[in-house]
Amino acid sequence: MRQNPPARVETLRRRSQGAGVINTAYIERLNATFRERLASLTRRGRALARRTRMLQHGMYLIGTVYNFCTPHASLAHFGDKTTPAMAAGITDHCWTVQELLSYQVPPPCWTPPTQRGRPSHALKRLIERWYRNHG
Repeated sequence: MRQNPPARVETLRRRSQGAGVINTAYIERLNATFRERLASLTRRGRALARRTRMLQHGMYLIGTVYNFCTPHASLAHFGDKTTPAMAAGITDHCWTVQELLSYQVPPPCWTPPTQRGRPSHALKRLIERWYRNHG
């Protein structure tokens, strides 16, 4: 993960909601949402987070549903039933969970492997064929 230099962070902080004042209420609300919806994060719960990967996947799923499928009353000035993704201009409608889970994400663009020395003729042909079909 790339870190922003302090000047960039300061610029983003000033542009953010609340005129640049750091408000912990948003973070606390987000933490409460995760604790409410993910059993392994509840306080004194029976479900333990045994694997970090499962916890990460659960948090990504909860965060995505929160942003794309859950309308927020605090965003009512943008329109009726507005989600954070709609307010940010990422989407134009409130998604259903079924729609979210069945959305097919295209694979990333293929990049040839890095090798020392000259690429083989077979690799050159493969790269040329790939870019001809997908370029």
